[in-house]
Amino acid sequence: MYEEKAEALYRAYVEKKEIEPFEVKTKEEAQEIFNLFTEKLIKEEGLAGYKISLVTPQTLKKFNADAPDFGILTNNMIIKDTDRIPLPFKYAYAEVEVVVVADKCREDNIPECIKETYLGIEIPMTRFNAPINRLSTLQLKADDMVAGALFVGKEISKQPTEVSFYINGELKERNSPNFVYGDYLGMLRWLAKVVGEVSGYISTGSITGPIPLDKNQRIEVKSDQASFEVYTV
Repeated sequence: MYEEKAEALYRAYVEKKEIEPFEVKTKEEAQEIFNLFTEKLIKEEGLAGYKISLVTPQTLKKFNADAPDFGILTNNMIIKDTDRIPLPFKYAYAEVEVVVVADKCREDNIPECIKETYLGIEIPMTRFNAPINRLSTLQLKADDMVAGALFVGKEISKQPTEVSFYINGELKERNSPNFVYGDYLGMLRWLAKVVGEVSGYISTGSITGPIPLDKNQRIEVKSDQASFEVYTV
């Protein structure tokens, strides 16, 4: 049964077609589907890094979770050296995050293991035909924590104190980091504790969002550390 559900998610990912949400009853089931689904993704597209989810007290409460969680990012999910963000799935969102390029990061060698740090946009996109606020944390986990894409934006030297997010010139959210483990370095240490040694692109958790996205929108991100503009297609 787990294999069938993982295969359904994988086919939806490959074919860019949503599927009706299926029931996920336990954490063990969610983890097993996640393992099978992400194994297929990595085999096809390679492992590029990780995304950290549920990183603020507010999101933990909203999704009735007791701890953060993570998903994997494939090479095809990484977007850089362009100002276009494809949205192949119906339900897509934007989260402004600190993105690090990790080189064999462990709990005991952070931040020395970080090679580059960026302000970017993580783009959650679910394979289920439902908005994420109608999905349980177990369904989110099964669907690779709805990992969709990661836009690598502008390089920064430290965590922003405040970030503003605009769509077509309209301010959608202005927020400051509020990580459950202090800052983005604390979130990276949490990931290394849970996963073990990590390398690649690590999206350390949302500062703003999730904010619903549609195609043909102009997105502006402004902060005290960096600002940039991109377009959804």
